[in-house]
Amino acid sequence: MNTSSNSALLLLAIAGSASLAAPSFAPASALPSGQRPSGVAFADFDGDGDTDLAVTSDNLDKIEIYSNNAGALSLSATYFTGAATGADDLIASDVDGDGDSDLVVVLKNFNSVQVYSNTAGLFTAGVLVGVGAEPIDLSFGDIDGDGDDDFATANRDGASFTILTNNAGSLSAASFAGGTEPRSTAIGDFTGDGVADIAVSDHDNRIVNIHSGAAGFAIAQGLAVNPIARPDGVVAGDFNGDGLLDLAAAVSDDLLNVASVWLNTGAGMGARTDFPTGGANVGGIATADLDGDGDMDLATSHQDSNSMSTLENNGMGVFAPGVVSATGARPGNIAFGDIDGNGGLDIAIANRDGNDVSTYMNQNGFTGPCSSVDLAEPFGQLDFFDVSAFLTAFGAMDASSDLNNDGVWNFFDVSTFLGTYSAGCP
Repeated sequence: MNTSSNSALLLLAIAGSASLAAPSFAPASALPSGQRPSGVAFADFDGDGDTDLAVTSDNLDKIEIYSNNAGALSLSATYFTGAATGADDLIASDVDGDGDSDLVVVLKNFNSVQVYSNTAGLFTAGVLVGVGAEPIDLSFGDIDGDGDDDFATANRDGASFTILTNNAGSLSAASFAGGTEPRSTAIGDFTGDGVADIAVSDHDNRIVNIHSGAAGFAIAQGLAVNPIARPDGVVAGDFNGDGLLDLAAAVSDDLLNVASVWLNTGAGMGARTDFPTGGANVGGIATADLDGDGDMDLATSHQDSNSMSTLENNGMGVFAPGVVSATGARPGNIAFGDIDGNGGLDIAIANRDGNDVSTYMNQNGFTGPCSSVDLAEPFGQLDFFDVSAFLTAFGAMDASSDLNNDGVWNFFDVSTFLGTYSAGCP
């Protein structure tokens, strides 16, 4: 057997044992905010090419804008929502279609939602749109299929959820029964009929209900959680890469704190699988590709243990136990955005009783190769794809695999690859 074949077998063995880097974050930094922060949202609000942060807080009720300057966030503007309005969850979205990010904010004490329109980085309050009693959660998605963002609220005291349909920047509301103390909503086609549905966490009835958009938002499927626990936050994402939207919920009780996951079969959700979060009283849950490996990971916040967790997805909708990090006091809503511009999604979590926002800088940056053998995306980590790329280049005698630059492709290049690969990313 020739040297090239031996080398290929050796590298494939190495690749078979290699594991993708798990989401890795620096310890939290505390960003001071107004009293009792709740909503957090990332976007480039001022159009300068980096990621800014918006935060709602209480007493006085307001939206605070933190501008990004070379990766550092600082308070740059405050917009008061009105005395005792109860500014709560918020979302950054181009509501009016003019190319910049507006803000949609829940005013829970006024049972309403309000759009703050962005013009060159300055925000103007729009009209109040009434929803159900005590809206505490806001989600977004294209409900009516017209290509823009619509919204949904979970109305805790109203036992309802409200759909807010976007028509050229103007929102119109319709409310529907949502169970007992609904806590969160998620938007997507969960039933496989091509029409957007709404998933609602029916907290007191220990179930997540899928309300069919094709059937007037009647319940099409109920997803029971562990009978000793109750669901809070709910989020949609394609967790196993089959092109279908799956669901995950933050589920907890004194003895159970998990992310419950249901994978979509194409005609509804399959069986539930619970993954431990490592925290107490799991409330917030969100999903994004946190380690750059192409699948959707999870992040959860834990109100009673003052912590958060990241749960790594293996690409098939199976999640590793939560990796726990400390937060401020009573963490809640979670947002993702690239603060430092390294290509990895950072995390912000509002700490209601800490009067601050915890920010976690992602150590899995993907903007470029970390070493001479980081040959394939996702950059910033060494894995099977780099081994495969080296083997392909080595077999073709490509210059990128002549690692000792002697013009000969032999064992010495393989040895150099192995040594550099084993050293990992700096």
